[in-house]
Amino acid sequence: MTEFKRVVLIIVEGLGLGAAPDAAVFADNGADTMGHLCNHFRVRLQLPTLQKMGLGGLHPRLAARETPVHSYYGRLRSMTSNKSAVEDYWELLGVVDEEEPTAYPSGFSAALIHQLEQEFHRPVLVNAPYQPQHLLEDYGDVQVATGGLLVSTSGGSDMVVSAHEATIDGDELEKVGRFIRRFVDQQDSGRLQIVQTLPFAGAPGRYYYRFTRQQTFYLRPPQPTVVDRARAVGCPVKVVTGTTAFADLQLALKSAPDTGLYLVPIHEIDRAGYQRNPEDSGQQLMKFDQHLAEVLPLVHPDDLLIVTANHGNDPAFSGEESTREWLPLLAYSPSLRGGRLADRATLADIAATIQDVLGLADGPISGCGHSFRSLLL
Repeated sequence: MTEFKRVVLIIVEGLGLGAAPDAAVFADNGADTMGHLCNHFRVRLQLPTLQKMGLGGLHPRLAARETPVHSYYGRLRSMTSNKSAVEDYWELLGVVDEEEPTAYPSGFSAALIHQLEQEFHRPVLVNAPYQPQHLLEDYGDVQVATGGLLVSTSGGSDMVVSAHEATIDGDELEKVGRFIRRFVDQQDSGRLQIVQTLPFAGAPGRYYYRFTRQQTFYLRPPQPTVVDRARAVGCPVKVVTGTTAFADLQLALKSAPDTGLYLVPIHEIDRAGYQRNPEDSGQQLMKFDQHLAEVLPLVHPDDLLIVTANHGNDPAFSGEESTREWLPLLAYSPSLRGGRLADRATLADIAATIQDVLGLADGPISGCGHSFRSLLL
């Protein structure tokens, strides 16, 4: 069995491979991110690196051009009872939680809003469900004029706090997000999954969000994740994200210690999926494929690189939510022989494998998830 010292986990958010067995429960029958991208792009969709790693063997629309070398490939799916970006990540990191999050269909408590205004000496101008662009159309001008805060929600378990970057700088907006996260977790009875701060820019009539400066503050999982366990024993953990993610990852692989865990979430494909924009979704996927080609030569024989997804997000599907789909599992190292893995029933298998590889503890995480390390020959 191959011994590894370092794990790189790349999460391509939104990359689905077709409806999962429980898709009907979520009204997602017919969802197929990869299939619909193939329909949209036809021969324009070129993914040579992912194909080389085995993606072509996981979807009927992607012909397997060659037998993968140094890569094991398979499919896995989520076992959570909710479609939630937070719970998707918890499951990937080894925690499956069945407790329902709190929805906020009418906005947030008066106590929270009052404390927010008192802490930052800024008025909260809106506290209601809102579509993002409509929020700027209705309140952008008054926010710029007053320097207040725009607090909105989709009506689910999420909060977005917005302000023009000329009125509130990034440091203060980050403090706002951290304050809300701490207040809700310690003093509120609800389970708010996501707090986001999202600045906007531009002039009246032409306001636009600065997504590259968005920050997200997640509800803490109810149990330790594989990341918590790694940190507890002094194993290096690094999260690599943002517009320079791949440049930072390449630098880390070249110069960082040869032990530890690297987490690399890729957001752009998912964002295009939520916008139901297949052209942008496919373009972002091809860009990811090119970046991945630059990373693979830097992977050492005692490194394990895993490419997966947290959920599907079919840009040709109805609605505005993610889609319940099979997800890719690609495991690469120059020391591996390569081959097909059987379908796996939970994302937590990845956490269990990381735990196994890094020698963090014995047994499955949170009673679920089983390592596939022994299959990597």
